[in-house]
Amino acid sequence: MSTPVGPAGDDLVIVPPPPPGEPQPSARPSSAETLTPIVLPAGAPTRSPALLLGVAIAAAAGLIVNVAGLVGFPYNAPVEQIYALGISIDLIAIVIVCGLGALMSRRGYPLRAQSAITVVALAFALGAAVLWMVAGGIASVIQLFTPEGGRYMYASAGLFYGGATWVLAVIFGSHGYRAGGTLRNNATAFAALALAGVLASYAIASSLIYGLGLTN
Repeated sequence: MSTPVGPAGDDLVIVPPPPPGEPQPSARPSSAETLTPIVLPAGAPTRSPALLLGVAIAAAAGLIVNVAGLVGFPYNAPVEQIYALGISIDLIAIVIVCGLGALMSRRGYPLRAQSAITVVALAFALGAAVLWMVAGGIASVIQLFTPEGGRYMYASAGLFYGGATWVLAVIFGSHGYRAGGTLRNNATAFAALALAGVLASYAIASSLIYGLGLTN
């Protein structure tokens, strides 16, 4: 049988249909061909959904307490109100980022046993602590043991001005921790989280007692 010729002189190739019962070729691969399940090797380091969720819950609890204190602030204390509002926004950022991180890390992607962001987290936490001390944090602690009592402005100023620093310390520390990671990596992550958590807890507690009228 001769091959027909097109009007422009080009040869036309006739492709016969597939035999009955055979599947038609498809341009798109099926979902079974494109999705490959992740199989983790035994002991492979991963992010910790439990830690990320715990940090998100702790930040949410701190947000509730901080706002409860803010509600009781005197109307003629605009600076203190701005400080408390800024810290509340920082806590919301931690809740969102760590909550999403916990959700996305449930599948357990294998990672390196050590991450550089834990060192960055600790550096940020130390920077936030220095800023807190310079902005009057130590003075506020000393004032707690005097008849005058502590001042919320001094207790929270460093955390307000260094909001990005301590927030990133919490986010990097919780995301840099590795379940099954090295001891050094996880200890660094916990140190960053502990230091940033102490600073935040003091400011949040100061917000509550200031809102109750127990301090200046």
